[in-house]
Amino acid sequence: MRRSIYAMARRSGSGASSRPYPGPAAPRGQDGPKRVKLVLHRAIVSGTIPGGTRLVRASIAREFGADPRQVRDALRELAAEGFVRMEETGDAVVRELCRSDLEDIYQVRMLLEPLAAARAASLASQDDVMRAVRVLAAMESETDASRWADYNSSFHRVIDESGSSPRLVAILENLRELSACYVRHSILAVPDRADRANAEHEEIMRAVIARDPVAAADAMFRHLDGTLSALTIRCRG
Repeated sequence: MRRSIYAMARRSGSGASSRPYPGPAAPRGQDGPKRVKLVLHRAIVSGTIPGGTRLVRASIAREFGADPRQVRDALRELAAEGFVRMEETGDAVVRELCRSDLEDIYQVRMLLEPLAAARAASLASQDDVMRAVRVLAAMESETDASRWADYNSSFHRVIDESGSSPRLVAILENLRELSACYVRHSILAVPDRADRANAEHEEIMRAVIARDPVAAADAMFRHLDGTLSALTIRCRG
């Protein structure tokens, strides 16, 4: 990342923390369906449990030492969020997104995420700005597609949270998680996609630092459109 964006970020305010942005905190001390859901959710989003995998309620209950009814409740929550589809038996199947699903997700994101970027340009604190800049710096030196995708999610999360709209944050987080493993695939499918995405992220950040909501929204829209193009390439065939 060019030094100028650091200078811009520092000039936009003072008192930034040096603490790196940690991402969402993991719930602690949870039992039953919440614990089961958390583990399954993480595995699905990361791609450890791939699309099309059948999640057998009895097997999961044995593995977690949980009541089958708790597993059923966890699977139902995952189904409500779009990560699995339920079967009549109470088991579930991890959803595989087709091209039309991905286009639908990104069309909604292209409606809402520019709004989040515009709000960030108006409302972001200096701490928000510096957290986002640190994530961008980490992304630009990252060569592993999976870790890059994690940083990508963190950057978008910082931008969303900077706009001070918890409802918008929750909606966008769900949409990003549904397509997270496909973002990883796009980095592998299109050799220069990570470099182009890094440049697009920097453009978003410059608009936020400049307190320009219109430019921030436009940069975010173009970034998402570019990502969708890469995802579409991966889904063909």
